[in-house]
Amino acid sequence: MARRRSYLILPFLLALMVGGCQSIANSTGSASPTPSNSPDYRVLVEQAQAAFQAADYAQALDLARQAVAANPEDNTAWELYRQASIAQAADDYLSRLPDHRYRLPVERFVRDQVNHTKDWFIVDVREPEEYAAGHIEGAVNIPLRELMRHLDELPDSRTAPILVYCHSQKRATHALVILHELGYLKAYNLQGGYAAYQDWLQHHPLPTPGPTPTPAPEEPDFGC
Repeated sequence: MARRRSYLILPFLLALMVGGCQSIANSTGSASPTPSNSPDYRVLVEQAQAAFQAADYAQALDLARQAVAANPEDNTAWELYRQASIAQAADDYLSRLPDHRYRLPVERFVRDQVNHTKDWFIVDVREPEEYAAGHIEGAVNIPLRELMRHLDELPDSRTAPILVYCHSQKRATHALVILHELGYLKAYNLQGGYAAYQDWLQHHPLPTPGPTPTPAPEEPDFGC
């Protein structure tokens, strides 16, 4: 696998926003900024605020961008741009969230592993000592707080199936949001985490592999 250089959702969105803000600042060039009390600037700010309150985040972002370009020295416009950037990306993510919320049941995962029906790239986001005490075979250990510094260890393809897990699913949920915002469209969270995985193995025999693989439900039917 080729190595490449290297958002919870908010920190990553802020990083993206910084780049966007920099491009706005550059676009103003050496032109003199519009005073913060100018009618045109105030109108843009008021319209951006109204669009934000109406949950029209795309419009709010566009108006805030215009306000920043008109007066890059006023913090009000920058704050509006920051809020609209975060809100638009968050709304986009949540509106596309499927019913199963990208959670993969343990039984489905085990069947995939036994029958080789899907080649999951497995990421364990627990701490190294947790990983050392026991982990899913083949999992790559990337602690949650270090995820953004190890993106080169993830698959090159943004459509590769990725399974993220931690002990109980909480940390993995943060990682899942980040991966989706980075464009990994087939990233899933192991439902219940490693604890649920161990419990399932203790109470169920492994599916028997053979020429007739254990049938797997369609992805939209994972259930909540």
